[in-house]
Amino acid sequence: MTESSTDAGKLRRAHPLAISLIARLRATPKARVLEIGAGTGRNTEALRAAGLEIDSIADGAPIIAHDNYYDAALSTHALLHGTPGTIAASLSAIANALKPQAPLHATFASTLDARFGKGQKISKHVFASETGDEASVPHVYFTSEELRSLLEANYDVESIQETAADDIVGTWAHREPLRGVVHWFVRAVKKR
Repeated sequence: MTESSTDAGKLRRAHPLAISLIARLRATPKARVLEIGAGTGRNTEALRAAGLEIDSIADGAPIIAHDNYYDAALSTHALLHGTPGTIAASLSAIANALKPQAPLHATFASTLDARFGKGQKISKHVFASETGDEASVPHVYFTSEELRSLLEANYDVESIQETAADDIVGTWAHREPLRGVVHWFVRAVKKR
């Protein structure tokens, strides 16, 4: 395989938000990206292949980073887990780590997701599956208005797109195929 075909393969396996972030950062050589929740590294590989410098934080780990350091942030699954309060705290910590006007590309769970309302209710819009790969892991689900309100504390929202994600979710976290997955794909920039 040639180097370019290897890089193209990495890009095809990456999440659509990772691909759009790579395109956005092409004009910023050696851009520093904070990746929250790297999973098996499918996005990390694509970001590195594009010449970006990546710092990855494991899903659930605290976000500790230098203020105004990163040119962008990406989270394609970590911000699905928690409560509105923990997600708000994570978004604030990510904003602190980003340079002004730096992009955040992230996924959040929609209340239209088939898993919404199922399992153990922890609080409003927060449920934990009682079985399967993510048993006892709290998932927080948002309406468009709730998510926009949460983001607008630290970000200018460019787009919030509700997306059927059955074929996009990572198999690293879900051995059994999921059906009815609906995520919000968010593109935003840190406020000045």
